[in-house]
Amino acid sequence: MHITSRLRRLLRLIISRFSRSMKTVFLTFLIAKFTLRVVAADSEFECVITADRTTYSVGEVPKVTFRIHNKTDKEVVLVGSLDGSDVGWRFPKCRLEILDAAGKPVTTPVARCGNMNPLRTTHFVVVPAGNAFDPFGKGFFGPMQLQGHIFPITTPGDYTLRFYYTTTTDRVEDYFGDERALIKASPEIQHLFERVPKLDLKSNELKLKFIPKPE
Repeated sequence: MHITSRLRRLLRLIISRFSRSMKTVFLTFLIAKFTLRVVAADSEFECVITADRTTYSVGEVPKVTFRIHNKTDKEVVLVGSLDGSDVGWRFPKCRLEILDAAGKPVTTPVARCGNMNPLRTTHFVVVPAGNAFDPFGKGFFGPMQLQGHIFPITTPGDYTLRFYYTTTTDRVEDYFGDERALIKASPEIQHLFERVPKLDLKSNELKLKFIPKPE
């Protein structure tokens, strides 16, 4: 504690002697260094989305594949899309964005049940080094926008799809469903949660064209 206090006082003394321009440079350096660390952490993972085709007729729902690639040299634990993840009600947040040619979001208003299934140990998936993870795979909830009766693209044109995957919370309770206000995490779930890396990923842009429905 004594050494930390001395260092803190020394840092204050050094900064106090900077000119205003030097203070700006110093703070910019610190911010840049922090930002680079964040980018470096996310660069160890890559989020990629692809489709089986690039052109569809209006009324067709594209078959989209989602993958999060673990580019590190060690295994990690990831959680797929849970009940409510795709609408941002819980972590991990798994948001699919659909934009028209002007860059405006294309959505369909949907009323959904407010209940959410509980978090289970089976929702934590070990992803070995060099492997990929499907956040909408077996046992997880797919994005509502890609359900036939909800799919929002109803007019011909060019569209862009992007996917966001976020695990940045420090609270395992933010992954909980309806059990959030009732129980604490079991030791097993808490241990698994601590192995989940803090990620804020954005996928590539998937460009799709929709043509008029055949007569």
